[in-house]
Amino acid sequence: MSLVKVRQNETRFLFPGFFILFAVLAVLAVFLLVGESRRSRILVEYEADRTAYTLAYSFRSAGSLDTSTVDASIKGFALYAYSGEALARLGTAPEFLAFDEERPGFSYDAQRRLLTLVRKPAMGGPGMRGMMGMPGGGLPGRGPGLGPQALFRGPGMLFLSMDITSYYRQQFLYRAAAVLAPFAVAGIAALFFSFIATNIRHRRRAEEQETLARLGESARTLAHEIRNPLGAIRIQTGLLRRKMTASDSSQLDAIDEEVERLSILTRRVSNFMKNPRGTPQRILVQDFLRELAGRLPAPFVFTAAGDQSQTAMTIDSELLRSVVENLVRNAHESYDEGSGDRQVEMELSREKGHIVIAVRDRGKGIPAGLSEKVFDPFFTDKVHGSGVGLSLSRRIVEAAGGTLTLAQRHGGGTEARVTLPAGGQK
Repeated sequence: MSLVKVRQNETRFLFPGFFILFAVLAVLAVFLLVGESRRSRILVEYEADRTAYTLAYSFRSAGSLDTSTVDASIKGFALYAYSGEALARLGTAPEFLAFDEERPGFSYDAQRRLLTLVRKPAMGGPGMRGMMGMPGGGLPGRGPGLGPQALFRGPGMLFLSMDITSYYRQQFLYRAAAVLAPFAVAGIAALFFSFIATNIRHRRRAEEQETLARLGESARTLAHEIRNPLGAIRIQTGLLRRKMTASDSSQLDAIDEEVERLSILTRRVSNFMKNPRGTPQRILVQDFLRELAGRLPAPFVFTAAGDQSQTAMTIDSELLRSVVENLVRNAHESYDEGSGDRQVEMELSREKGHIVIAVRDRGKGIPAGLSEKVFDPFFTDKVHGSGVGLSLSRRIVEAAGGTLTLAQRHGGGTEARVTLPAGGQK
């Protein structure tokens, strides 16, 4: 699988999949914390209910309330007759409690950290129901006027007030945890994604190093294969010079010049892997491109946006030349055979402190999804071509601190953009 395909799969599946996973974990964490909060509420109400009926049963059995056995968390407890008068009372329980059908149940006082229970004894557990079987004659210490008949002439009421400070602490922790849980999960997710991204970068770097090694080996082999025919051309040119007059032999100068340029280029390509920046030097870009435009195949148009006469950069001029020539050659080759207008345009401009060299054509353009794949070494959609040109060109530009991108033009064709820092890489 190619590097581009791997990157696409990572973008489409890996990160969205883990994002959904962590989102589900965050929701699950909040759900569990809310559930624990409700469970804590049920437990504290159960404890209040159990304590109330335990005290009521104690009163039934002993005829009075033993304060020594009452837990310190119980702030008040009382049993009331239907008339509202207290039959037995502890702590802060009121002396009189008017019966109200809407009142029974639990109520919370968050400010004082209290839970209050008001309930009909007959509605409760077996402890209070057992009081209905008490023999007549009155409750101990209460007198004949407050016997069982007075207590159960109506439904009666019990009152319990309990300190639940620990419950409110738990509720605070649960609520704080429910609020913080999504942020905690988000933090863990960020660390996880950072780890994954770092892992992907290292893997990509390893793949690029492997590709670079293969490209370097191919470049050295290619340079070696080119040097041999160049040597033969030099020999044959020298033999032709001996047989030609001085005036005629001048026509061979162009051949010698191009042979020398190819020799220099092969040496540079061969050494590219060792030093991709080459030998940088300061050049005036407009003058350099104008001189180069005269050697590029027609039809070709070079323009400069504004006054670029003093625009300079620091780069190996031969490497930059090979980049521009490769882009122009690709632009010419993008036209179909028999196309009438095969013009290629090159424009020099400045954008936010950077120099931009744009090469444009109206050819068949880049197929969808191949704008990055064409930079893979040895990938090509041409019948004749090695697929090395664009890969080398991008590496040359990136080594100089710039970028090389390809994009489809509006109306058809392709635009190649070389963006380099003005003045050269620091």
